[in-house]
Amino acid sequence: MINIKEYLSRIGKSKGFGIQSPWAFRFVTEVVRERWRYYGYDDIETRCSGRYERKYQKLLFRIRNFIYPHTLCVIDIEDGGEALADAVSCATEQGAIVIEGIRRSKSCQERWEEIKQREDVGVTFDMYSFAVCFLDRKIYKQHYKLNFL
Repeated sequence: MINIKEYLSRIGKSKGFGIQSPWAFRFVTEVVRERWRYYGYDDIETRCSGRYERKYQKLLFRIRNFIYPHTLCVIDIEDGGEALADAVSCATEQGAIVIEGIRRSKSCQERWEEIKQREDVGVTFDMYSFAVCFLDRKIYKQHYKLNFL
C-alpha cells in the first residue's frame, strides 16, 4: 500500500511537469502516460485478468516499442546480483531493465538504492512497485519518481 506522503511527493513529475530533460519528458509523456491504443493491446486484454496487470503489461509493451530494436529485460529485485548482472550484459547501452518488487521489503528498498548508484545504470524511473532503468550513459544520470496506478 502506497503511503500518502510518498504519493503526493510524486505528483509533480507524474505527467512530465518539472522534468527538464527532453529525453525523460518524452519518455514520460509518450510512453508512461500514453493513452492511444497500440496494436498489441487486444492480446494483452485477453491474457491478463486484473486491471493493474493489464496496465503494467501495456506499459511494458510501450517501453519495448520505445527502445526497439534494443533489449528490454524484466527481473525481480529478490533474484539477486547475478540476475542484474545478466540483465545488464544482455541489455545493451540503449536497452532498459525493469526491476520488479523494489518496495516489497526493507532489504529490497536497500538493494534498489544500491542499484541506482551503480556506474552502469543511467536514468531511472521509480514507479513505486517497480522501476525502469536505462543503461545509456550518454544521458545525464538522473532519478525520477512517478506515480503508476
